[in-house]
Amino acid sequence: MQPEYESQGEFEPLDSCDERILAVINELHHRDDPIPTDLNERVQFVLELEAELDARVADVYRPTELTLVRGDAELTVNQGDPASITFDCESVAVMVTPRPSALGELRLDGWIAPEGSYEVELRSPSGARRVSTDESGRFVVEGLPNDQMFQLVVRPEEDLQRVGLPAVVVTPAVRL
Repeated sequence: MQPEYESQGEFEPLDSCDERILAVINELHHRDDPIPTDLNERVQFVLELEAELDARVADVYRPTELTLVRGDAELTVNQGDPASITFDCESVAVMVTPRPSALGELRLDGWIAPEGSYEVELRSPSGARRVSTDESGRFVVEGLPNDQMFQLVVRPEEDLQRVGLPAVVVTPAVRL
């Protein structure tokens, strides 16, 4: 491709050809890999948690065969085929399995490692629910609405914090 002017080099001002190329690239990004609409809120949320609560934000563990792009803001779990979701941070792992229950609601079975007692808060648009784990780190939350976003806030007991676990672990929001 020839520049509009022979004297034009890589450090010259953009010309109309450059602007058309950039417009096409911009269009492709917006169509195929859009920025999540709530990106600013997510970043602000993480920064506030880490600064104020000494919290760690867990990542969603995804098997390597899945290929997701930046625009995938949600994981969807098919109610007919329950799938486990694993959240992972430096010292805590949380696995949850949504299961259908009566009246179109969901039951969330969960396990936290390492074993011990934890307080678990499930946040969703319909409010927050708190449960405690047993000594093995297992918990259950019943009567959850189907097809809603949820987020877990996990607080280990003091003994676990003394051996190095963070005071708070927060998962990203995913859709049940």
